[in-house]
Amino acid sequence: MTASNKDNGVLEPLNDSGFKVGHVKTMFVAGMGFFTDAYLLFVLTVASPILASSYGFNLVSITGNSLLFGYSVPTVEIIEGAISSAVLFGAFVGALIFGHISDRWGRKKVYGLELAIMIVFTLISALSVNYVMMIITRFIVGIGVGGDYPISSTIMSEYSSSKHRGKLVSMVFAMQGFGLVSGALVGLASIYILPMGYSWRLMLAFGALPAIYVVYLRRKLMETPRFSLQVEGNRGKAEQAIDKITRGVSSSGNAAATSAVARLQTKDYMKALRKYLIFVLGTTISWFIFDMAFYGTTLNNGFILSSIGYGSVKSLRGTIFNTAIGDTVLAGVFALPGYWIAVGLIDKVGRRFLQIVGFAVMAIAYVVLGFEYSFLKTSLDLFIVVFGISYLFGNIGPNTTTFILPTELFPTNIRSTAHGIAASFAKLGAGIFTFLFLILGTILGQAGEFLLLGGMAVIGVIVTILTIRETKGLSLEQASEEPSMGIWHFDEKPNVAVAQSADKQ
Repeated sequence: MTASNKDNGVLEPLNDSGFKVGHVKTMFVAGMGFFTDAYLLFVLTVASPILASSYGFNLVSITGNSLLFGYSVPTVEIIEGAISSAVLFGAFVGALIFGHISDRWGRKKVYGLELAIMIVFTLISALSVNYVMMIITRFIVGIGVGGDYPISSTIMSEYSSSKHRGKLVSMVFAMQGFGLVSGALVGLASIYILPMGYSWRLMLAFGALPAIYVVYLRRKLMETPRFSLQVEGNRGKAEQAIDKITRGVSSSGNAAATSAVARLQTKDYMKALRKYLIFVLGTTISWFIFDMAFYGTTLNNGFILSSIGYGSVKSLRGTIFNTAIGDTVLAGVFALPGYWIAVGLIDKVGRRFLQIVGFAVMAIAYVVLGFEYSFLKTSLDLFIVVFGISYLFGNIGPNTTTFILPTELFPTNIRSTAHGIAASFAKLGAGIFTFLFLILGTILGQAGEFLLLGGMAVIGVIVTILTIRETKGLSLEQASEEPSMGIWHFDEKPNVAVAQSADKQ
């Protein structure tokens, strides 16, 4: 379904607007949520040794095994897995809920609520008196984290110009890199500033502070032009939003004008989701696969580093210091550059290409780690290089592209819902693998885990080839053109001629 000529006329100044100050401001407001998301998720890798000790919840005193899926595993590993994965399981719920209500009620009406949930329950989690309270509060934090994915990405995408949309949306996501590094640095500072029993509480609580002011900024944002025009049918409101972000370069028109396409799209909400099922499956499966690998390994960096002889020492402070340094190296040398390389490449080489290459390199790195694990664990430098390469290309490719593609492949009235579906199942996959990481290590060994991840990355390549089409340089109306039945035979710019022809009618 293509937008009408009148709609395209209203949106043309936005599509052609280039890279404006208004875009940068919107990017910051949306991106700070992802800074907070990443901080809250990954600071736990530094805090985990304290939580396991007598300064935390004294998990080290828990003995015995429990049956899980027919296997006898240490009970403490189940508890540690639940603490690490609670946010991700909450994100599964949050992305579904907020993605849907964002399409039904509008982006602005709920924007900021998801961040407020994160802030409030992050502070409460820092006051946890036992691991059960920690798991529950972190789960609720995750609802806010999940809600941030579909709303922030959709808002940035719907405010962006066609030429720079990939760059702007990936910049929002790249703020995660700063959150990763900040988590490790705050962790280091905490163990030297405060007694050990309070340091983990500071680590968790600090994540709420940068986000407090952003809630206010989010409430001030106007509704996106596309939602106003194509769903609400309010042309005047759309033009006002375009004028604000492009600084006076917008079309004039009747403020009461209503789009017939918008009314039809709202009426056919569920029908549209079914029509775009191939893209729903493609974006969901590829993101699910990536997040299982990415979060399962990243949130367990401390355990991975310990298994190769780095991290754990007799001194708890020394263990935390080593874990934080290891996380800082992995995040600063591999993760952070990966995010920003993606920003530079995304609008030049395209989303589909980066996703395929990213998955392919991840597969190679994981297979090498699996087959050569016994050798690599004796060489810290080599291990970190190979593991870091999987980290780097994961961020250059699918970590960024799986976030962007759902904002482009779907029309306005189901965009946030579709993104929420993909993000929610991705976080479900991340939660499952994070929870099972230590347990699978007991069952398969870490070499076996890496081989399993390598096989999953290969599936990611195949799914991308079969279900994803290129969207670079297209307006959102062209990019979300109705899928062809021959989706797996796409060339680099499918349906562009169809979209352009419809626009001229």
